[in-house]
Amino acid sequence: MRSTLSTFAAVVLLSTSMAGQEQARITMPVVVHQVQPQYTESAIRHRIQGSVTLRVVVRADGTVGDITVTKSLDPELDQQAIAAAKQWTFKPGTRDGQPVNVSVALEMTFTLRGAPKTAERAQSQVYKPGKDGVKSPVLIKEVKPEYTEDAKSRGVQGRVEVSAVVKADGTVGDVTVTKSLDPDLDQQAVSATKQWRFRPGTKDDKPVDVEVSIELTFTLK
Repeated sequence: MRSTLSTFAAVVLLSTSMAGQEQARITMPVVVHQVQPQYTESAIRHRIQGSVTLRVVVRADGTVGDITVTKSLDPELDQQAIAAAKQWTFKPGTRDGQPVNVSVALEMTFTLRGAPKTAERAQSQVYKPGKDGVKSPVLIKEVKPEYTEDAKSRGVQGRVEVSAVVKADGTVGDVTVTKSLDPDLDQQAVSATKQWRFRPGTKDDKPVDVEVSIELTFTLK
């Protein structure tokens, strides 16, 4: 279960890649809809706090395009920040009165104010397969990750490796990127993995939470 403790999302810097007189003719995007990033159970357990800074392209239609992490906090929280930012919408920036793509910086802040009760609930035991008689989960439903148009246009191919907690009910809990390929494709891999379903792993014939490694491959055929 995700926990929405204290998180804060804000536009802390607005800038374009243009300079001089051209930049003066640019009006900046204005946020019209924010989505707060979510804490992960693992980050709560490790009491990770701080800020993730993103470089975001706000498209001419007010939606969010390419996102790059410029200041990382934690792989899981970085991905949560990206996922939240992708749902933001803006009144687009303009140049000479016409909507244009504008690059902006966003800062997502994660704090653990009021966390003790939530953190206590998050303290479930997670087992490793093959140790202490723990049997691995068995995949029963797989969802393929989707290519993004931007990744296709750049010809990005390769593997994203993730560590996922398969819960005792066969659903997927925390997912952490352990080998990154591309920010957009990393997020697609995480999103797809969260939709997978398993026959849960067991210990002493009882279903338990088990951590597994998963590899998702992106190829342009």
